[in-house]
Order: sequence, then C-alpha cells, then structure tokens
Amino acid sequence: MSFRPWMILAAASLTACESGESAGPQRERADVFSYAAVVPAGQTFYLRDMVGSITIEPSADDTLRVVADMKWRGDSTPPAEVTFSAQTVADGALVCAIFGGAECDVDNYDGKSNGSGISIGEGGLKLGLGGDSEAEVHFRVRVPAGVKLDLVMVEGNVVSASSAPVKARGINGNITIVTSVGPVSVKTVNGDVDARMSSLSGADSVNVETVNGSAFLFLPETVSASVDLGSTNGTLVTDFPGFADRESFTKQIRATLGTGLTPVRVRTLNGDAQLRRLDAQGRAYEVAAP
Repeated sequence: MSFRPWMILAAASLTACESGESAGPQRERADVFSYAAVVPAGQTFYLRDMVGSITIEPSADDTLRVVADMKWRGDSTPPAEVTFSAQTVADGALVCAIFGGAECDVDNYDGKSNGSGISIGEGGLKLGLGGDSEAEVHFRVRVPAGVKLDLVMVEGNVVSASSAPVKARGINGNITIVTSVGPVSVKTVNGDVDARMSSLSGADSVNVETVNGSAFLFLPETVSASVDLGSTNGTLVTDFPGFADRESFTKQIRATLGTGLTPVRVRTLNGDAQLRRLDAQGRAYEVAAP
C-alpha cells in the first residue's frame, strides 16, 4: 500500500463527515465478541477494524484469543449495523469488525462509519459515503509465538507486541509495533509510527512510513541494511554508524550498514524520522536531542 495525495484527502474527508452532535449517551459493553483458535507458528492472523483500537500481547500457548469491547452512543442495545466475522483462511485466521454490512476478507475491507465509508484492498485506501454509526470496536488479542500479523485499523491506535513479522496500516491513529522477529511494514497517514524489532529474518524490506507524524524505527545494532531515511518537514536522527555518505540535501540520508542485505525505509512528510539502535537485550541507546 503506497501513499498518494488522495489518501490525505480521504483522511480529511473522514474527519469532516463526522457528526457534530451526539446521538445519545455514551454506552459501552465488554466482551461483545470473542474468538479462539489454535494457530500454528508461521501462519498469519488477519485483523480488520474501522474505528476503535487494537491491542495485541503474546499468548502463553498456541491458541489465538480475540475479545472485542464496544462503545457507542444511543440506546442500551449495541448498534445492529456493527457485526463481527471470524474464519479460518488458507494461511491462518481472519477476524473482522464489520460496519454497515460491509465486505471483509484477506484482501479487501470495506466499512461505513460516522457518515463515511472506507475501502482497504489491494489498490490501497479509498473513501466512499453512506452509513451512520458512532460505534467503536476495541480489540484485545493474545497471539501465539511465531504467528505473523496483518492488521488494519482505519481510525484508532494500534499497540502490538509479538514474536513474528508484522504488517500494519491505517489512516488516523498512532501505530506501535514491537516484535522479536522482523521484518515489519507500518504505514499510516495521520499519526506517529514506531516499530521495534530485536532481530530480522531474511531479506524482506522494512518500511515505516507516515504523512503527518513522526516515524521511528529501532533495529538490532548488528543489522545489515540498505537504509533510506527521510523527512520533508522534520529532523533526521540516527545513532547507527555508517551515515557519512549522505545525499547532497539534508532531508534524506542513504547509507549501507554491514552487507546491506535488508532494504530499510523510514519516511515522513511532516514530522521527524529516526533510525535507532537496540542493544543485545533489546534496549534503545540514548541519543542527544537534535
């Protein structure tokens, strides 16, 4: 999923279409949905949410556990237009919060919320109109060791701790990813992105990108990577050695660490871009303020 100007317009339109008046008192209910399944290491857990949050922690066994809480405005009954689906797919499991009877599968996610609709598929993010729900779905997940994650959170924050590669994307909200085994791909439009991995597997690329926000990437100090670090309207910070060979302009740094095996991209338009080292215990080094 690449960033294009229309994505910024989509995010702005989403905010503009939200209702200014409350539909009633704030309601909330815990455990409106739950799902559990054995998911072996190496498979993928796909999770899709339109408005709310995603919080992921490691599981103590090989069982994936998903619980959803809901907040909404209106009468005491949770809105009927928000439903859930869960299914086994070819390479793992898929769980979706479905707003307005939308489509959700591994490759496509459509939803309608707060007067706007968002479609996320192979072509990226697209904005539509329709629907009227002020509901929020907040997922709490326990993920088994070695299970990869593929996350979509359109409007809300993601905080994830796991032990396998992660792909996460959204429009409005901060995304924080911590894993013991990368690579990681994290992309949003309005929000900060922070990705940390204590080891890398293979030569797959690492991408940490936002448009309006800061981008932080923490990698093991022994990493071999081909680095592209850039910010149009912000400060560049790195404590890795090997950055003497810079571009002629100060908004971008390119360098090779070790053998340059893994392509690494840390980019933002409006915000700071930082590439930082983790020591053998996974702790970040202190760096002086720019």
